[in-house]
Amino acid sequence: MNVKRVLIPTDLSEKSNAALKSADLFIDKFDCTVDLMHVIPLSKYLGDSFDKIGVPLSMDKDIYPKLIENQRKELSAFANEHIKKKDKRGEYIVNIDRKPSDSILRQIEKGNYDLVIMSAKGDHFADFFHGSATDKVIRRSKTPVLTLSQKMLSDHINTIVVPCDFSNHSLAAIPLAFDVAQKFGAKLELLNVIEMYAHDVHGIEPTTIGVDEEAVYGGLKGRLNSFFDDYEEYNFSVEDGEGDFQDALVHHENGEENRIGFKTIILKSIAAHHEIIEYANENADLVVMSTHGRTGLSRMLLGSTTEQVIQHLEKPQITIKPELKE
Repeated sequence: MNVKRVLIPTDLSEKSNAALKSADLFIDKFDCTVDLMHVIPLSKYLGDSFDKIGVPLSMDKDIYPKLIENQRKELSAFANEHIKKKDKRGEYIVNIDRKPSDSILRQIEKGNYDLVIMSAKGDHFADFFHGSATDKVIRRSKTPVLTLSQKMLSDHINTIVVPCDFSNHSLAAIPLAFDVAQKFGAKLELLNVIEMYAHDVHGIEPTTIGVDEEAVYGGLKGRLNSFFDDYEEYNFSVEDGEGDFQDALVHHENGEENRIGFKTIILKSIAAHHEIIEYANENADLVVMSTHGRTGLSRMLLGSTTEQVIQHLEKPQITIKPELKE
């Protein structure tokens, strides 16, 4: 993970400071430059122009420039307070938009960022919705997004958990997790949850189905090998380990090999997201996972495991929306 440019969107509230307070950690680890962004919601003001009510002011000429100037000064003050290295403070970006998430997404694409860091909680945060702007950015951003509820400390990132099934999209999060684990000196765990489907009619309890964990582990490891064979651009291979469910990821680059051991965890549950959330909250310091970024009716009706985890996970998480060739 080559992180040279980082974008931190903030609503300038105290609750959103977790991302900004973590900036120095990423500057130290990646030697990156950090841009700060604030989007002023248009709905906070009267409208596009005061002309309609007979006030001799123009929003475009008189009001907006002042708002942007004031908010840029506030962003600069935030940066001075939280980012120690002056030469790593990048741009202070202030926009006015009806949809803050759209403005953030446009800036992500325009700025060619390597990582976006957002606080899970903002000024208008609601637990049920996880913060609408953050949720939309996670689903649509092509750049990895780190969300967190409190300041990250490097000595607290000891275990990185990667929830994955047998799909290519879920496995595509592993190279990113490998890179982050290297930077933080953390260990890796791959978490696979087998969903137990059963009828629950008129109070009948779901049945418990036995799982051959060895077979699941072998199948998942086989899929991981096939994934790296199919996507050679990642330059990874899997090396057999000596312990049960213990193996190593090996990255090949310029004739050199870097390896990190990983453990495969097999669990079973009626709903995968419940088990992932419970396990990660108890055992992970950071979660890395893929999202398909579904939108529209299918997301409203079905949701996805990733979105359920994102909404309720207490630990920091990096989501990635991989673009894989078919």
